[in-house]
Amino acid sequence: MIRHLAGIAFNLFGLFVLPFVVGFVCALFFEVSQVADTLPYLLAISGLVIGPSFIMLIFGVAWKSRRELQLLRQAGRSDATTVLATIHRHVSVVTPRGWAVFSTGILFVLLALGAKWADLSVVAVLALTVFYGVLGLSTFLSAFIVSSFEAQLKKRASVERQMVQAVILSGEVAEERFTFRRVPVPPLYFLLVEDHLPPRLATTSRYAVGAGARREELVVAGRLRRTPRGMYRLGPAHVYYQDALGFTRVSVASLATAELKVLPRFRSLQIIEPPRSKLEKPDILTRPHRFPTEDYFRFRDYQSGDDTRRIQWKLSMKAGQMQLRMPETKEISTKNVLLVLDSYLPSGRMLDDAVGVEEVLDKMVETWISLAKELVERGDRVTMVAAARTTKGELGVEVCQAQKGGHVRWQDLGARVVWQGRLELPALLAEAGLDSHGVIVSSRFQSPPPGGFDGQTLTWVYLPPDQALQGKDPTLLEALAGTPVNAFLWLFRLPFPVGSDENAFFAQLRIFRDQAGRLSARKRLREVAKRDGGRVLSQLRARGDTVYVLHAGQGTHKLVGLQSGGKVYAKPKGKAA
Repeated sequence: MIRHLAGIAFNLFGLFVLPFVVGFVCALFFEVSQVADTLPYLLAISGLVIGPSFIMLIFGVAWKSRRELQLLRQAGRSDATTVLATIHRHVSVVTPRGWAVFSTGILFVLLALGAKWADLSVVAVLALTVFYGVLGLSTFLSAFIVSSFEAQLKKRASVERQMVQAVILSGEVAEERFTFRRVPVPPLYFLLVEDHLPPRLATTSRYAVGAGARREELVVAGRLRRTPRGMYRLGPAHVYYQDALGFTRVSVASLATAELKVLPRFRSLQIIEPPRSKLEKPDILTRPHRFPTEDYFRFRDYQSGDDTRRIQWKLSMKAGQMQLRMPETKEISTKNVLLVLDSYLPSGRMLDDAVGVEEVLDKMVETWISLAKELVERGDRVTMVAAARTTKGELGVEVCQAQKGGHVRWQDLGARVVWQGRLELPALLAEAGLDSHGVIVSSRFQSPPPGGFDGQTLTWVYLPPDQALQGKDPTLLEALAGTPVNAFLWLFRLPFPVGSDENAFFAQLRIFRDQAGRLSARKRLREVAKRDGGRVLSQLRARGDTVYVLHAGQGTHKLVGLQSGGKVYAKPKGKAA
């Protein structure tokens, strides 16, 4: 609330009082007798320039705020904080470029009075006159522009947003499109659409249209720089009117939403079997092999149409007629497998830092769905369990019965998996039955929870976090530029296209802060992984379960058997204990 009050006070009064305050302070330190002689004329001229702008700003803010506050009261959301935030948003119309012009005018006022250089005062007056003229005109017209925009949206105008394609595989190309239909754009103004997309997409949506938006339909599009696994809700985008000089920007709406779902890819799995099991049978992930058997077979006389490859020639010669070996019986062993994805991190600093290690979860998800495919094709009954967000953004336990032909459902669930600090492993393993085998894909940074398992056996597929985070992180400059080459070029050119607001000093500080925060989070988690990764792996082995170590590659993930478990948690149904 204090921030909103300070912003309103400065934008509403400080902009108009500051030039006079600067002049008064200069009079205390500099000799300004020549200027003091013409003080009445200066005040009159200043009043003619600044006064109308101030009145127009008051009128524009009051008109727009009144309309929005009426809607808030009808929706029951009108409290003190909301009212101040609404007024603050409507009064904050000056862009970074406008602040630069205003600061330039104030600076030249200081120089002109301090150095007694009359020519500098001309520059100061010109800069401030242009600034206040554009500010007053924009704030006055903004009330009518906003009304016209809202009225057209209720009739036939629209701003639509869509992703092409809306569902893709990780790494594929996705294009964002905005369609403008009969959107009113007054002369000497541009309609801007802006939205800062999630950091993983490494893209900022920004489009500008002129009077062409009045036509029947105008389409603008841009490609996303990155498309990693995940479920992304884009928008609502911010819509502004900006004057041709770029001094002021009037917010009219926040609309145009879209969704992008990036599915994880299936990877080839190379499973290296662990040492011989203590349970007189292989663990759940070991691929079955058929070996020669010493069983006796039954034989019968050959009949027309039988498979000649099954003729037993030695016995046929002894019997004097063709003898056919009966097909040997094959025991079909189908297992119930509970395939769990462990995405738990403790709430607090560690979970907050997880924004820097999303790729670790990506590798776990790829292994998780690839294991489901491997087990289903083998003939096992697989139940996939994970903590994921629903389409409404709520976090919960998701259960999916993996069946042949349902690969897209597995990928859809994998796209919605997130790091979370609410659902620990016991909540996921609760889906197990007495006759099920548990398989947990994990990359824990902390000790596994104590307690048993309701099924028969438990297998861990563990991705050591220190190995998953191998490789050198980019420097801050490389992270901002995208590549080392661009980082080198930034030493000789502006970081963003000429005229972009991001080139402003404070905008650069905000971008630097965000990127530095992500790199700092990665560094902190690297230290935790290096310190605790080996300890967690030792604790998993001490449980007596089967343990595989996951080595994630670019196209193939390798599961290296570390130990075979000798621990049985429960007997299958129908068997004596």
